[in-house]
Amino acid sequence: MNNKEVPEQIKGLNWGAFTFNWIWGIRFRTYRALLVFVPFVNIAMPFILGFKGNEWAWKHNQWSSIEEFKNSQRKWSVAAAIILAFGVISAFIFTISMNSSFEESGSTKLVLSTLESSDKFHAYIGAPYDIDLIQGIIRGYEVSGSADMQYEIEGPKGDGRFEFKAELSESTWRLTCL
Repeated sequence: MNNKEVPEQIKGLNWGAFTFNWIWGIRFRTYRALLVFVPFVNIAMPFILGFKGNEWAWKHNQWSSIEEFKNSQRKWSVAAAIILAFGVISAFIFTISMNSSFEESGSTKLVLSTLESSDKFHAYIGAPYDIDLIQGIIRGYEVSGSADMQYEIEGPKGDGRFEFKAELSESTWRLTCL
């Protein structure tokens, strides 16, 4: 390893090394970044690269100035920020769309109409109400399938939780457990 002294100005977090780990490692001759392919080591390695990346990139390459180094790493950091932001936004959109598709499913509509026809529901929850998916799974579509879901519900008179199982047979949902 090169024993070049690392300037104080370049010490700090390297988002490019954290995000693009092995690609960044090859580009900057920091081949220990390839440890991201080793099971269990790969959990810690992006964080290690994020914290030590600037130091290793400085030592393993020739730089004409600190500014040249910073400009190089800044490009990787901007790309990392774009990728991370895209990932967070995509995960958020996916979660919203999945929750919406569960709430609009035939099985959920069936259980809500069943609950709404109950006197206890109106006494303890009331209307209007809001539901939030806790967890659920729908198997099969259109003709046959099943649903197993859990929701939180909140209304003007109180809140609670309901869980149900339903079966889809010949395009018709039927509650099996509420």
